[in-house]
Amino acid sequence: MTDELHSDQLANAHRQSGTMLIFTLTLIVFLLFATLGSISGTTFFVVILLPLPFCVIVVRGYFHRESWALPWVISIWVIAIGLCFLLMIIEFIAATQGTTDKWGYIQGLLLLYLCWSMMQRLRLLRHPMFRAWYDGESPALSQQIALDPDEVLASCPHCQSLLAVQPLNISADERCPKCNLRLVSADSVSMYSEEE
Repeated sequence: MTDELHSDQLANAHRQSGTMLIFTLTLIVFLLFATLGSISGTTFFVVILLPLPFCVIVVRGYFHRESWALPWVISIWVIAIGLCFLLMIIEFIAATQGTTDKWGYIQGLLLLYLCWSMMQRLRLLRHPMFRAWYDGESPALSQQIALDPDEVLASCPHCQSLLAVQPLNISADERCPKCNLRLVSADSVSMYSEEE
C-alpha cells in the first residue's frame, strides 16, 4: 500500500514536472522574442526556434519514461533556469533605467519565483528515489545500502527518511536522526514485549 502511494506520488510529480517544463520553455521562447526580438527581427526568432524539435523529442521521451531522456531533461532544466535568471536581470535593469514601467519589477519578481520553483523541481529530478522510479527499479534496492545481517531498511513514520534499523534491538527511546521524533511508539514496544 505504501509503495503504491509513493509510486502514485512520484507519477504525479513526474507529470507535473513535465507539464511545468513545457510551460516554462514556451514562456522562455515568448519572453526572449518579446525582449530581444525587436532588436534582431525575424533572424532571432528562427534561432530561438531551432532547438524546438529537439526539446519536443526530449520532453516526449521524458513523458514515456525513456531512460535516455532524463539526463537531457535535467540539462534543459538547468539551461531554462539560467535563461529565466537572465531574463529576470534584464527586466530589473529595464525597470530601473525607466525603459519599462513598474511592471518590469513585478515581471522580474515573477521570474525570480519561477527560478526558485524550477530549482525545487530540479531537486526532485536528481533525487535517487525519483530516478529509481523513473527507471522502473525498486527505490530501496537502488540505494545500494550495505546492511548488517540483523538490520533492515525502514522509513521514519514522521518524515519518511530511509533508515537502517535493528528491529530486535529497537527501543521506545530511539529517534530519527533527521526529524528527531520517536521511531517506535511506547504502545508498540509494550505490545511486542507482551507477546514474548
